[in-house]
Amino acid sequence: MPQAFDHGAHLALALEYLRASPSFDEAAARMESTLKAKAGAAGVPEKYHHTVTLFWMRMIARLMDEELPLSYYSSERLSSDAARLGWLEPDLRPLDDEGDSCN
Repeated sequence: MPQAFDHGAHLALALEYLRASPSFDEAAARMESTLKAKAGAAGVPEKYHHTVTLFWMRMIARLMDEELPLSYYSSERLSSDAARLGWLEPDLRPLDDEGDSCN
């Protein structure tokens, strides 16, 4: 694991565990064990937050679903030439219901 175990490193590890584990529960258990050990070794065992950990694990698992785009786009729109060649906004529901959180 990287020396600076920042948010990005947490997400990368979660993705690794989700890809390598046969179930979400097994990946989540591995993540919990790893993060608790890491926090304990750093002298801050209280830093582990189970709800936040599972939130991010579930978000990453959702992103791994290859059918996710069809929750936002009709198959007609997604398979169009326009979609293949340039960006099209979703036609079933907004991509980000909360506005642009990337700014």
